[in-house]
Amino acid sequence: MKISNLVVLSLVLALAGCSAITQKKDKDTTNAEDVRAIRALNQDFATRPGISSADTFGVPQASQSSANSPAAAFAALSNVQSTIISEQDKLDVTVFKVPELSATDLTVETNGAISLPLLGGVVVRGLSIPQAEQKIAGLLSRNYMQDPKVTVTRKEQAFKRVTVEGAVRTPGVFPITGRMTFLQAIALAQGLTDLANDKSVVVFRNGRQYGVNLDLIRNGKAPDPILQNDDRIVVLKSDNKVLEQKVINYLPALLSPFSLLQ
Repeated sequence: MKISNLVVLSLVLALAGCSAITQKKDKDTTNAEDVRAIRALNQDFATRPGISSADTFGVPQASQSSANSPAAAFAALSNVQSTIISEQDKLDVTVFKVPELSATDLTVETNGAISLPLLGGVVVRGLSIPQAEQKIAGLLSRNYMQDPKVTVTRKEQAFKRVTVEGAVRTPGVFPITGRMTFLQAIALAQGLTDLANDKSVVVFRNGRQYGVNLDLIRNGKAPDPILQNDDRIVVLKSDNKVLEQKVINYLPALLSPFSLLQ
């Protein structure tokens, strides 16, 4: 009986040791694979309308050009993302010295368009304010007037939200008020659980997914991205931490009979 319990105890301790060795190996591994994976996920992200080229989730600044310092990348990202037009936003469109072509209290419909005199429906959802101005001016200059000066003003911003799921303490849907960064959203969810893998987080946006290395962002090696409406953050669990937790949970049951025999 004593021999049997000693064998069980040895097996448990061996499992714990293997887990610790694996975790140390993972910790010592460089971020090269993470960077390549994140870059692959973000390959076409920078070319999307209204998205800054600096908006690369979790990519270390050292791997970007020298022009994109952490401060410059964050500033560029924040400035662009804060002007993105969303569904249900209310806009005013002013054509300089041509009130007949101007319009107020325009709601961005579910198809992403606003209705303008002469032009009809013009899709502006997903564009920045400057991009919307350029698009409307281009349409007017094509058929109706020469060198129009167009100003787009957002009068009212629609309710926005972000969803945080997975290995966080309080998963849920949280309102976006003003500018909200990735780390702020994690904080609203009361932070990560003990089983979370801070190097394996996924952001779902507009039907696509992007890898995030939270560890790099926390350490200032990557910018803290500005979130958009309906972004969904999923924090994955660490396999090593899950294994360790299972070992810890099983230890009391396995050790109790052995202890009673002493």
